[in-house]
Amino acid sequence: MNMKKLLLLVSLILLPVGAFYIFGKKRKASVVEPIKTEKPIRKALIQMITASGNLKAKEQISVGSLVAGKVVDIKVEDNDIVKKDQVLAVLDDGIGDTETRRLTATLAEAKANYVYLEKFYKRQTALYKSGQISQNNYDQITRDLEMAKTKVDQTKAALDLSMQTYNNLFIKSPADGIVIAKRIDLGQMVTAVLQATVLFEIAKDLHEMEAWLDVDEADIGLVKEGQEAIFTVDSFPKKHFEGKVKRIQYQAKIVDNVVTYATVLDVKNPKLRLRPGMTANVEIKVAENANALVVSNKALRINPINVEYVANKLKYKLEKVSVEEKLAGQKSKKIMKDYVWILDGKTLKQIEVKLGNNDGKFIEIKKGLEDNANVIIEVEAAPRDNPLSKLFPQAGGIGKK
Repeated sequence: MNMKKLLLLVSLILLPVGAFYIFGKKRKASVVEPIKTEKPIRKALIQMITASGNLKAKEQISVGSLVAGKVVDIKVEDNDIVKKDQVLAVLDDGIGDTETRRLTATLAEAKANYVYLEKFYKRQTALYKSGQISQNNYDQITRDLEMAKTKVDQTKAALDLSMQTYNNLFIKSPADGIVIAKRIDLGQMVTAVLQATVLFEIAKDLHEMEAWLDVDEADIGLVKEGQEAIFTVDSFPKKHFEGKVKRIQYQAKIVDNVVTYATVLDVKNPKLRLRPGMTANVEIKVAENANALVVSNKALRINPINVEYVANKLKYKLEKVSVEEKLAGQKSKKIMKDYVWILDGKTLKQIEVKLGNNDGKFIEIKKGLEDNANVIIEVEAAPRDNPLSKLFPQAGGIGKK
């Protein structure tokens, strides 16, 4: 019984002590420094933008047909290396070379007739000159010779057309390359009107490829031809491939109110690891400075309300930059500029700066800030009911270059 009383007494003593320790520690941890500063630093700053797109063959040819027919023979498959004018497939239009053979015979007949009339014309010309045949007979013979010649030319043109139509049944490669897609099957009907059928896709050289990216409108102004880029593909997530900006399209692409612009990268593919259609996740190096003066991005997000509150609390002097300018004959208007706050002794100063590159963590200060300045990166928040909030309805933020 005495032991129970002793334990109860010890518990009553330790409970308040523990509670005081716990709540005291929490209260101590909740104390926030009114002002936190840091010095600007010099460092290499690289600004990158991200985009994604798909890889394509640099020169890709879609092979179709000029005639309609049924596929009766396929001579190549996917990944086959082909040469220019090599036969890829054969079609059957139900006529084949029948018309060509008929016109060949007709042309031979027309030529023979022309040769006969030409000789006949020469003999009749001699008789006409000696006055042995009339003018009408001579004119008739001349006309027959001209018609015979016209018949030869007409038949020859028809034969050339028939031969071209027949040759079009043999689908040939327009250039040296590799078959990256075979889009037909044996027995398939091919049409040449309304919507032509694509039979093969041929890439001229997969050692040279392109990446077609969709770059957001907020970033497109930073992209320039010749800029370097690195990217990855899902097939090789740990491998970084290199590219270079080749072209930026002016035509916008709008999907769900998101505006992007097509940007084309030149890509080397010496080991043929990359394939057309792969998704490329790209970072483009849009700016670089090897010795930039930088501060943390949060230095540009200081709320003027909190600065004024801390200045009053610490009884520090406050120096602000006017955010209005007055033009001749006009009312004052607010101007959009960029500012940081610095701590100079017991004075909080707002200074105008010119911003440069931004890598997401640090931002370059091109003008307006000294290397040894104490840049404010955090200040104690003003109470919500602080009357100063009426004077500054909006918080500060990072401005645009």
